[in-house]
Amino acid sequence: MNLYLEQLAQSVTTASDLESLTRPLLALLQEMTGLDSTYLTKVDQTAGYQQILYAMNTASLTLPEGLKVPWEDTLCRRAILQERFVTQDVPAIWGDSDAARELGLQTYVSVPVYLTDGVLFGTLCGASASQTVVQAKHTKILQLFAQLIAWQLEREQQLSLQSRRAQETEQRLHGMSLLAELGDLCLLASSLTEVLQKASVLLQRLPDWPMVLPFRQRAGETELLVTHKLTPDQQEAVYYLIRCYSKKAMEQGEVLWLCQGDNAAVSAMRTMLGLKPSGAVACITAENHDELDGGILLLSQREQLPDSSFILSCTNYLSLLATRLYDQNCLLQMNKELSVHALHDPLTGLANRRYLHETLQRTMAQKNRHGGQLLLAFIDLDKFKQINDEHGHQVGDAFLVALAERLQAVMREGDLVARYGGDEFIVMACLAADDDASRASHSLSVKLQQATSGTFALQGVSLQYAGPSIGMVQWQPGGIDMESLIQQADQAMYQVKQQRKAASRG
Repeated sequence: MNLYLEQLAQSVTTASDLESLTRPLLALLQEMTGLDSTYLTKVDQTAGYQQILYAMNTASLTLPEGLKVPWEDTLCRRAILQERFVTQDVPAIWGDSDAARELGLQTYVSVPVYLTDGVLFGTLCGASASQTVVQAKHTKILQLFAQLIAWQLEREQQLSLQSRRAQETEQRLHGMSLLAELGDLCLLASSLTEVLQKASVLLQRLPDWPMVLPFRQRAGETELLVTHKLTPDQQEAVYYLIRCYSKKAMEQGEVLWLCQGDNAAVSAMRTMLGLKPSGAVACITAENHDELDGGILLLSQREQLPDSSFILSCTNYLSLLATRLYDQNCLLQMNKELSVHALHDPLTGLANRRYLHETLQRTMAQKNRHGGQLLLAFIDLDKFKQINDEHGHQVGDAFLVALAERLQAVMREGDLVARYGGDEFIVMACLAADDDASRASHSLSVKLQQATSGTFALQGVSLQYAGPSIGMVQWQPGGIDMESLIQQADQAMYQVKQQRKAASRG
């Protein structure tokens, strides 16, 4: 007995972990009881299985380490429920057990290993293929060994907890430093892409994330900002993970680990990327008004990370930046649109009267300084009121839009087409100083007349239009001012209109 106590004392005092404690205890228990096999199991009641962690076997009976069996049908579970820790004649007591019959068990001992919080860790067991007498003192020793194992488990849990807390504290401090740097980046940034790339460099300082992949989202399409280390197949895997995680992260508003229900696909993607099949996957998202602008995909080798607040803080910083840049862009666009509306006709998109006056005045001033000529055509849409009366204002508006498009299509770069009034248009064409103005005037008149005449297909209506009245005038440096030029073009148009009316009556 003293020898046994010495062996026990040595095992307890020198053990550094569960295995180094358990194996000598199993050998000692086998030596003391004479059982063929002694072993320690772990029970996962949630998953519904029992697994042998460590075993000491003789040739007559072998229970392999790593063996998993369904918990519901184990002798250990029966022993706990019936409080039968020693069974000398297994066939007589549990003859319905297939496992016991296949192994040929005759003697079986089992005591539960409970942690201090009452949670069942597993069982400490012994078994023989022959009837072996197990004394009452052996049962007490078995219970003592189970308690020693439980204490060792508690110590390891406490050490693990302390180590994890120290690591978490260090990571939290490091994370706070990185968040401060990220906040500085976002404060005055004018480019989300640039911040995402710089933030990825910051995140690579953390040991948790061996793979940090920034991306942008534009018009529903994902663009990786770092691809030089990835093969085409790996890039496809990353795109899959981004689609999966960015959507879920936005919908749930939280950091996500491995997908529930998508494990097979996600595990395959991780394997393709050179990572363990299971592990944490998180997505920092940069959102503006619930729309995804970009983000950073993070992949870890660890299956669970202790703190998700850092990831959420990064998401908040980048989302604030994305929202600010989006709102600024909207404001600039609105200002641009207001400027366009102030200088353009809202129906046709052509320059309006104000834009025409400003451009014509500026062009005439330039021609006065540097030379050159101008042609100004005043166009009045004859019988436009009749089109409105017969077909309605929608068709009339469509006719104006179509005619404006035809006018723009035949003008050269640098010329200007403007809607001057309801059914009046003005065309300004620039000529060089040595151009034949008369020939250019005739050519432009013919081109404008052809462009604005003929068939117009408008909202189911086929409209035959004979063309407008066009008055054309020429201008050279030192000539009349802008208002007089427009008035002169108007008068030329009026003369053409009168001539067309007289021709139609004749």
